[in-house]
Order: sequence, then structure tokens, then C-alpha cells
Amino acid sequence: MIETQKLVHRKLSILGYPQNEFFALDSLKLQITKKNFTCQLHPGISIDIPKQIQKFYRKRFFLFKKFNEGIQLDEESWYSVIPEEMSIHIANKLKISSPDSDVIDGFCGSGGLAIQLAKCFKSVICIDIDPIKINNITNNLLVYESIATVIQMNFLEYTHTNQDFILIMCPPWGGLNYSHQPYDLNSMKPSLEDLLTKGMQMTNKIVLQLPKNIDIQQLVSIFKDVTDKLRLELKPIEVEMMLINEQINQLIIYYGL
Repeated sequence: MIETQKLVHRKLSILGYPQNEFFALDSLKLQITKKNFTCQLHPGISIDIPKQIQKFYRKRFFLFKKFNEGIQLDEESWYSVIPEEMSIHIANKLKISSPDSDVIDGFCGSGGLAIQLAKCFKSVICIDIDPIKINNITNNLLVYESIATVIQMNFLEYTHTNQDFILIMCPPWGGLNYSHQPYDLNSMKPSLEDLLTKGMQMTNKIVLQLPKNIDIQQLVSIFKDVTDKLRLELKPIEVEMMLINEQINQLIIYYGL
């Protein structure tokens, strides 16, 4: 047990986490991986987006290779959408691990990940409560000639009869200031506990997009608390650190996959 903790401690240190990031692994299958993506900036500004978003505009072809073919984004989507190469990687990884599953994207936003999921899976359902994002994703799916079912509603009110599906959840983190301090997963609205409680009652295959500066210990604790509450077996968890130009950008959490 002590040697296992040392190994994970070393992995976290290498990937940029503080030296004191320890957590118990006695009943948990936890894997920590990383994947780097190269982003080239493109000059230019857009009069249609606020000043604080202009830096993301220079990444527009990293976010969507077909950006100039009519991609639509609202202000929040500029900094929350999963970039195209990253989305392709996630979609292909899920296709390998669970090729025959349906996919539900509970917080689809403007569709960065959903577009690529729709190219890998036969059935993809995209849900978002925001009508602007529903308009964006409907348009962006057409740009990429991807086919998915788009539904405007609150994911927490959604029901699905087939349990053989992968649930994607990319919930809002709270704006651009989320990275200025250690991120408290209990501060999310809806909370991570509420999301996992809802999700685990529907399926045992879950993918989360979370901030780079979360407390891994807190993440593990919430997973364990929810499975204990629902009397479910705790499935393996992979924390994949997504790097852009060798800098940690966000975390993708794979549960039961």
C-alpha cells in the first residue's frame, strides 16, 4: 500500500501537482495518464467577441478546424469547448473501450466533443439547457456533417431507458476565474455529487470534463460517497491530464471504461 501511494505521488509530481497530493488506493483502481496536443496560434481579432475572449480567438482553428466554414460560438463556448484534436482523441478512445454503446452528452454546449462522438457512434444524444448553445450545436453539427439528436432541457430531468450507454458530462465550472485557486468540486452548480448520483442511476460508464486544478482526493471521495450511497460497486477511474503545448489544460475523467 505504501509503495502504491509513492508511485501515484511520483506521477502527480511529474505532472505538476503539489508534493503533498496523497490519497488512499485500498479499494480503488485509479490510473493517471496524460496526453499532449500542439496548438498553433493564428493572428487576428474579431469585433464580435469581448476583449477578454480575444486570446481564444487566436486558437480558433485549434478549437475547430472548420472554423471558417460557419462555426458558431457564444462567449462561454470560446473558453469551455473541447478542442477538435482533443475531442477526436476522446471519441476514438471511447469507441475502442465501448464500441456498441449509445452516447448521451448531458452538457453538450456548442458541440466540440459531440461532433466527433457522432462520427464514432451510431446514436448520440446532445442535451443542453441553454437555447443559444442548442442553436450553436445544431449549426456546428451541420458544418461537420455529423448526425446527432439535439434536445433542449435540463439534463437532471432527463430519463433514458437503455442502460448500455456512455454518459458525457462537461458541466459549467463558473467562468474564466476558476483557475485562480484550487477548485472545489462542491462549488459546481449542479454539484459533482448531484451529477454522479443522477448519472450512476442511469449507467456505469461516465466521462467527466473537469478543471485542471481540482483536488484528486476530493474527486475520489465523491465517487466513493456516491457509490456507497447508491450501493454500487466502485468502478475503475482514469484521470487523463490533457496538456496543450506541454501545459496542463483540463482533466478528462473516465469511469467504468
